[in-house]
Amino acid sequence: MIAASRTRLITVKSVKRFHFLSKKATTMQISTDVEFSSQFMVVGLGNHSMPASRHSIGMATIDRLCRHLKATWSKDRDCQGDIAMATLADQHRLILLKPRLLMNINGRSVVKTARKYQVASCNVYLLHDDLDRAFGKFSIKEGGSAGGHNGVKSAIAALGTDVMPRLRIGIGRPTNRNAVTDYVLSGFSIQEKERLPPILEECVLTLLDHINKRAEKT
Repeated sequence: MIAASRTRLITVKSVKRFHFLSKKATTMQISTDVEFSSQFMVVGLGNHSMPASRHSIGMATIDRLCRHLKATWSKDRDCQGDIAMATLADQHRLILLKPRLLMNINGRSVVKTARKYQVASCNVYLLHDDLDRAFGKFSIKEGGSAGGHNGVKSAIAALGTDVMPRLRIGIGRPTNRNAVTDYVLSGFSIQEKERLPPILEECVLTLLDHINKRAEKT
């Protein structure tokens, strides 16, 4: 397991050791498809009831990904979220998840979906907002601590590991540090909304490129 203090850029070498979810406490039926050589799961973190807020930019990104892949969302009560499926290179399955829960308990949906489809924790990508990055800046990094993000913290607690790669999407910080809560729960400005579509598309392309490169190594 990767220590919280060792957050770094992902490389193919760093994902060779897979951490699978324990079968312990798994109560739902497991779905398997032997024709897929590998499978990855992408989770858009956010508040289901506030999809247009800055805090839910992870959900906006996964919606963009779903459209890009021409996939379709469907509600899955077992997973407590919306699920969409896609195939990469006709042999790698991609499972998209939008939890239908509050941000700080998103992990419940993440772990149920990962168990249902038997996805290794290191193949679970978390898409989330990042206060410490300027609006429009993003990067993929590997594991480590939640960095104060409650959605990531919930996923780490539920999965029992911090190896999940993260696409951290910058939303910037308010000038008033005491206004952080109001800031993340508010919507984007008019100027930000105009800039958002190409930013999300770039996030999607970067994410897919990263997943494809890993899939080619399996």
